[in-house]
Amino acid sequence: MTALSFRERMTGWVSFSERDYNPALVEGKRSGTRCTVYAVVEIDDLDAFLADPRRAARLRGALDCPRLGPRAEGEAGSFQLFAPAPDSRRRRISYRLLARDPDGRPLTVSGFKLLEDDPNHDVWRDSSRLLVRILAGHVAADEEKDDDPRVLATGVVRLMPLAFARTVLGMYAGAPRGATRYQLEFLRRLLEVYRGPALPATQFDFPSLTPGATPLQGRPPRAWHELPGRPALRRRIVPFEAGDGCELNLHNLRGHGKPTRSPVLLVGGLAMRANSFYDVPGRATIVDALVDAGHDVWVENWRTSIDLPARDYTLDQAAVHDHPAAVRTVLSETGASGLDAVVHCMGSASFTMSVLARRVPEVRHVVASAVSLHIALDARSRRRLWTLLPVTGLFMRGTDPQWAARAPSVAAAGLAAWARLMMRQYDNPLNAATAYFYGGSAEALWRRDNLDAETLDWLAREFGYAPFSFFRQIRRSASAGRLVPVDGLPELPASFEGAAPPPGTSFTFLSGRQNRFFLPAGQLSTYRQFNELQPDTHHFVPLDGYSHLDVLVGRNAADDVFPHILRPLANGR
Repeated sequence: MTALSFRERMTGWVSFSERDYNPALVEGKRSGTRCTVYAVVEIDDLDAFLADPRRAARLRGALDCPRLGPRAEGEAGSFQLFAPAPDSRRRRISYRLLARDPDGRPLTVSGFKLLEDDPNHDVWRDSSRLLVRILAGHVAADEEKDDDPRVLATGVVRLMPLAFARTVLGMYAGAPRGATRYQLEFLRRLLEVYRGPALPATQFDFPSLTPGATPLQGRPPRAWHELPGRPALRRRIVPFEAGDGCELNLHNLRGHGKPTRSPVLLVGGLAMRANSFYDVPGRATIVDALVDAGHDVWVENWRTSIDLPARDYTLDQAAVHDHPAAVRTVLSETGASGLDAVVHCMGSASFTMSVLARRVPEVRHVVASAVSLHIALDARSRRRLWTLLPVTGLFMRGTDPQWAARAPSVAAAGLAAWARLMMRQYDNPLNAATAYFYGGSAEALWRRDNLDAETLDWLAREFGYAPFSFFRQIRRSASAGRLVPVDGLPELPASFEGAAPPPGTSFTFLSGRQNRFFLPAGQLSTYRQFNELQPDTHHFVPLDGYSHLDVLVGRNAADDVFPHILRPLANGR
């Protein structure tokens, strides 16, 4: 029976206020909250350990986090190598250390290394980076939850190259045969994960404690639950299947009473998620306003959502497969015969395609924010689509603001560093990357005067991966001046030129006058096209002092913008 032991020293940053790994890493660096995890892995029977991926080795060591006080020594722990998560192309290396500080206070260090062959990712960064949480008390693995109230700190620590070299040399010094056996098996399993084409869908940005639990945020499907920080709201998450089999979901939000008005479907923009409509810190949101008005509120996580596995997609797929299935699900769940919709950015564009293609005839009124059918971009955005996209598309499949915190590869880290250099106006690198990747300028996505620092920090977590397949469609659409279907799906017309909504469906178009992301001229063109074909049916509302996303999350949006959303829904127009 061969035994093996080795040591790892992983150091990095943690946050005592953030709970998601990426924002926690950024906040930890900002505040200088360093953390070091010392791990000593002890394997008594190497052959048995390597033969069973679910078998755990002993782990001892220590936690050094000055914010918590003196170094906490480990008393017991476990180490699991390449546990399926949930299959051979997705694995995790798990660490759990039960420690106690000099005052006798129990602590738990819980962490995992996420191994997935995502687009743009490399092996070293995945296998050397530990996503870590520190919990109060001694917490067993089966007792820890994603939203566990015992979490004290969250962050990311790394095994640096020099520390890795020391680990390997230490292995061979103690048990050369066992070290060789371990390293060969380690490499073999790495090849299982990273050999072959990249996975088509992965959960790199915001992995949950339990593999695959991110889409439902660790909640049971369809079960009502309270929302932390939102006592006036309760929520349930309802899974549904898009027309092509893609697994999506809806967030159903209500107050503590029964809705008195019809359902309203909300659809967010590029690389956003359902929470973006109701999680804005410190103020009433559009969901609060709709619930207060008596509506049954449903928010769609379509395939762009950062709560779902990152994948390549086009607006055609969302228009044909996602939104019609979401509408049918809401009507089935509520028993209503029709609904209204509030849609933003690319959610608005793709939903407009659904309406014009007669895919959602049950929709009565659409409040469309920022962009709908016509695409009007400023000169800077056009230059980026025609220059940056072809170059980066040679070695990447998409782009992601979260790379500014936890880049998956050298190329991704370089692009994120360039974004931060170009957007030096932001001290949060995630905001800088979002503004650069998706807006092109510091004020394209929002007017900073409309956002406070707390909202900006919150927004840093709300944007994720967007594929170049989407940006290539926008480039074609910008050239044509209107949305262009690109997939040849038979459910969509070849062109939307001269198209109008079906009888019984009307639009209110919202446009921030200062929008430099999608110019107001685009919304105005769509309104004019629809109004010419259907006079006195549609409405256009320019919003002074607003840009793009700030129409929904700005500090004064409840007074300046929300009445323009509520009014047409209340009137049933």
